[in-house]
Parts: sequence; structure tokens; C-alpha cells
Amino acid sequence: MILRHLSIDCVIFGFKDNKLCVLLWQSDTDVAKRFFSEKDNFEDVEVLYTENPMHAEQNYWGLIGTHLPEEEDIDEYAKFILSKSTGLEDVYLNQVKTFGKVKRVPFMRVLTTAYYAMINPEYHDMRQSEMAKVLNWFEIDKLPKLVFDHKVIIQEALKKLRAEVKYHPVGFQMLPDKFTLTELQTLYEVILDTTLDTRNFRKKIQNMGLLIDTGEKQTNVAHRAAKLYSFDLDVYNKLKEEGLNFRI
Repeated sequence: MILRHLSIDCVIFGFKDNKLCVLLWQSDTDVAKRFFSEKDNFEDVEVLYTENPMHAEQNYWGLIGTHLPEEEDIDEYAKFILSKSTGLEDVYLNQVKTFGKVKRVPFMRVLTTAYYAMINPEYHDMRQSEMAKVLNWFEIDKLPKLVFDHKVIIQEALKKLRAEVKYHPVGFQMLPDKFTLTELQTLYEVILDTTLDTRNFRKKIQNMGLLIDTGEKQTNVAHRAAKLYSFDLDVYNKLKEEGLNFRI
């Protein structure tokens, strides 16, 4: 059975061309209907797909998500949605909150629990779900026309992301396994929409002991090759248990 009043939406942030982007889709209503048609109450929830503006007008986009089957755990199903729609596994996923304004979906009372994920599209092999007519990245300040309250959900997810990156090194999820300090600083400046003092930033990061000097440098660059670092998750987990104050 599909829970007609409860859905999940995933805000997938991407660090693309040194810009913060969001992955949006236009879902295929026919495929979605076939996917859920074997559920006992499908006739009762078919309106969720036929009345969605995304399926009536080509210029509407939405967050990747769907309604929750009764037998599914909500956190695990959020991971399933992310995997099913993009082919991505083991991606950082964090719950934002539940959105429940009465008229957020005009034709039915629906509460949605939103999650956000972070990836770097250049370093992930993404696969488009058969449930999507198209997937596309949009810059955070150049969003298209969105269904329902998805713009509000994105804004709230961005607030959550900005708050979290100041105290937890989740931003590393958007970097390749080996990165330069400049790439790391640029990432944080893009997420926080601010300019950081280079000297202070590098000193603070390096003093935490969270970076591993790989002994390698950039290759095939026009400028002086910079050192490549990796993130030491084991050290982070240990310091977190001891009361690490990660503050950017």
C-alpha cells in the first residue's frame, strides 16, 4: 500500500564547475504508474501522478522523490530513491525536516520528509532512472519553475547544509579522493557564499590533523602544481569522540 499522505523528497547538491547546483528531474508519469500499479490502493493515489504539474507542463521541474510504501522504513527508502534515480550508492544523506503546510500540494494533504545529499558529478558515474524523463543540474541561484513548495525545501536544505559544514567536515563528500587546499577552500566558499581568508583557513584545517599529505601533486596544469591531500576519516571519528570542535 502507498501512503498517500506521506512522501520523500531528496535535495541532491552538487559541486559542479566551482558552483553549487541542485539535481532536478522531470519524472515519467507512465513509468511511475506502472511501478506502483501493483500496490493495493493504486487507484486511490493515481491522482498524485496525474495531477502533478510536472506531468502537465514541460517547464515544471521537481525534486527527486516519491510516496512512501507502507512497508518501507523512511530513512532506508530515501536511500533507495537516491540509488534508483541516480545509480549512486553510499552517498552522504541527511534528513532536513518534514514539510506539512496544509495546501503545499493543492489537490491532496501531503506531508513530505526531505533529505539532502552531496556529490561531485565529475567524480560519480550517475545513471538516469527509467522513472525520469530527464535529469539536469541547475545552479542554486538559477532554478527553473518548480512544483509545489520545492523551492522552499531547497532553501531549507541549503540552510541545513551551510550550518552543518561549519561544524562537520561533510563538504569533503563533494571532493575527489585527492584534492588541493585551494579546491577545498573554494568548495567551502561556494557552499557558504562568502570569501574566506586563505591563510587562516589553511592553518585551521591543517592544525586539525584531518588531512593526509598524499605525497603527490597536480598534473597537467598550467600553473605551479599544488600538493594533493586526502581526508582522514579515521582521525575525524576519533577526534569527534574526544570532542572535536570543527569550526570553519
